[in-house]
Formats: sequence, C-alpha cells, structure tokens
Amino acid sequence: MKHLALLGRLNKLKGRLLPGRDKSPTRNRKGVAMILAIVTMGLLTYLAMEVMYDSTVEYTVNSQGLNRLKAYYAAKSGLEIGLLRVKVYQQVMKKMNPTQLGAMGDYVDEIWKFPFTWPLMLPDNLNAVEKEQAKDTVKDTFMDASYALSITDEGSKLDLNDLVSKSKTLQDTASRRLLEIFERKQRDDEEWRRKYGGTRFEDLVNAIADWMSDKNSGRGGNDKRSGYNDLNRESPNSYPPNRGFRTVQELRLVSGMNDDFFDLLAPQVTIYGMRGVNPNVASKDVLMSLDRGITSEVADELIQRRSDPKLGGPYKSPDDFWSYANQKGARLEAADSERPPITTDPLTTFRIKSTGEYGGATREIEVIVADFDRISTNIKQFIDKDNPKETPPGGGTPPPGGGGGGLGTTTTTTTNSTIPSKGPPRIVYWTER
Repeated sequence: MKHLALLGRLNKLKGRLLPGRDKSPTRNRKGVAMILAIVTMGLLTYLAMEVMYDSTVEYTVNSQGLNRLKAYYAAKSGLEIGLLRVKVYQQVMKKMNPTQLGAMGDYVDEIWKFPFTWPLMLPDNLNAVEKEQAKDTVKDTFMDASYALSITDEGSKLDLNDLVSKSKTLQDTASRRLLEIFERKQRDDEEWRRKYGGTRFEDLVNAIADWMSDKNSGRGGNDKRSGYNDLNRESPNSYPPNRGFRTVQELRLVSGMNDDFFDLLAPQVTIYGMRGVNPNVASKDVLMSLDRGITSEVADELIQRRSDPKLGGPYKSPDDFWSYANQKGARLEAADSERPPITTDPLTTFRIKSTGEYGGATREIEVIVADFDRISTNIKQFIDKDNPKETPPGGGTPPPGGGGGGLGTTTTTTTNSTIPSKGPPRIVYWTER
C-alpha cells in the first residue's frame, strides 16, 4: 500500500514538472487535420479546374460545330445562286442565237462571269449615306454569315476522255495538246528543262490513254499492266482499270506520273469537256496549248481582242479566231484539218465554287454542271466529220452533221438543246471541304 501511494505522489510531481507533456498528442492531432484539410482543398480545386476545362472545351467544340454548320449553309446559299445564274444563262442562250447577240454577248456572259459575294462589296464611289443604307439592308437580313461565289468555264479545258474517243480527230488533237503542254513548259522553264529534259512525254500521254483503253496491250505495244506492279500487289489486275477517269485526281495513279507533272496538267485538263475550245472564255494556258505558234504574247493579244469591242469583241467563228491569231504573228504549224476543234457555241460546262465563312469557320462546296445534250451533239458532229456521209442519189444535200471541212474551219452551229425549263442544271460532280 505504501508503495502504491508513493507511485501516486511521483506521478503528480512529474505532471507538475512537465506540464506540456500530456498535451503533446492533442497538438499532433491538430497538425494532421490541417494537412488533410490542405490536401482536400487542393484536390477539390483540381477537380473544379478539370470540370471548368472540360466545360470550356465542350463549349468551344459545340460553338465551332455551330459555326461550321452556319458556314456550310452559307456556302450552300451561294451555290444555289450560282446554279440559278447558270440556269438563266442557259435559258437566254436557248432562246437567242449567239450570232444575233453581237456586242450584247459580253453582257450575257456576265450572267455567269461576274463574281458575287455576301455581304455585297460596295464600290468606292458611293457616298456615306448610300453606304450606310447598304449596311442597314444587310443588318435587316437573316444571313449573318458571309460567302464568296465564283463560276468558271470548265468545258474549254482539255478533256482526257478524248484520248479514247470514237473520233480519230479528237484522239489526235488531244494527244497533240497534251504533248504541247509539256513541250511548252520545257521551252519556257530552264529548271524544268534541266530536270526533265530526257523524259519521253509521249510515253506518259500513252499511259494516260492506256488507263482508259479496254485493251490489255498499250499504245506502245507492251503490256500496259507492267507499270502497275506495286498497285496490283494488294489488288491483282485492278490497275489500270480500263475505264474513263472519274476524277482528275486519278491522274496521280497513272504510271510515270509525278507531282510536278500532275501540278502542270491539273489546271488545264478536265473529264467534263465540251469537245471543243471556246476562245472567248479559254484561259491563257489553254489558248497556248492549241498550237505551238501561239506564244505568250500572241495569247495576250487574243485575250485582249475578245475583251475589247473596239478590236472586234468576242470571236464569231473558228475562222475568225485563227485569222486573228495569224494577224498577230502566230506562225501556226498545224494544217487546218489538224487543228484542235474550236467552237463559239454557248458554253455547256461550268465549275461553281462557293465558300462560306462564319465565326472563323470556313466550308467550301464545289460542283460541276454540264449540258449533256449539247455535248453529245458536238461529239456526233466530230464523228460524222471523220465518216462523211455520201450525197443521196439524185443530188441534194447530205444529212445534217455529215461532211464539211476540217475542224479548224468548222462553222458554228447552234443546236436547240433540250434543257429542262424547270429545275436546276444537271450536276455531275460535287465535293465539299
């Protein structure tokens, strides 16, 4: 008992001498709670930031999706206006004979030529009041997006399908024009000449024709499939496909083609040609591809003539075009019967490009429209010229489309194409980007 009492007194004395010892466990527990609170606060802050970031990303994505949708429909609105303009042009040319238009022909061409944008581009000569009125008109519309529309002639480009046409004339002229494109590049570009001076471009032209030909042997007499061994490893005997080109981009797959050759050809070729070059709308490169004698300077003169009524305005016929080219110093090398087909008939094929923009988002729609009735009529005329029909017994005139002189001097004929009076022009190609 005495010992127990003595231990009790010692414990009391110890507590007096060391007063903070009993409180140390409590202080340690408070420190741990503070650390836990800090960690929890940091975790909650991190979660809040993640939620805010995800919400911001989702909002931005949805906003951009809405902007792209508005830009798409703005581009589609421009496309509808482009189709309407082409339709109006077709209807006007159907009702009127091009030879009767005279100086009015330029104004009719502006139906499709004139570029169009929304909001409208205001001329600089407008006063402040007129500009303010135009801006108020734009604000009152429901169209808060913008678009730009352009329409260009597609038919006057070199049609690759002519290389396998039933018309021997079209085959020969297409081959010559393709070769002229490469040869002119070699003459005008020294770097190109050093790089591809030893290239046989005849073989490349033959390879393009072999892509579409239904024969296994190529134009050079060899097996045309030998140039596609790499492509045929995964799909045996799939290349060349022995059909017409579906897009100009397929040119990249032709044996012997590279990026330089494709970049040179792409702006000057098409698969929706009208089987004849219209010198009134053809580009400078297309005009120069008609004959080696049409140099850059002569092409500029030809373009200036068609744009200036004082110089004669648009060409009235193939003879008018070739005659004026000779007057400007073109030393034409091809004979009349070997010259590429020239036509001053109404255009048949257009490329319509509409670009919409809203809130930084951009969408582009590009289509090609064609009048196949008029194109088929042109093809028939070329085939008939290769196989002229004999004069019926007893005299008289040969049936329409038969006989005639060379293609270089063919007179212009206006065909009454069966263009539907209602509905948009026929779309043969559509792409969106």
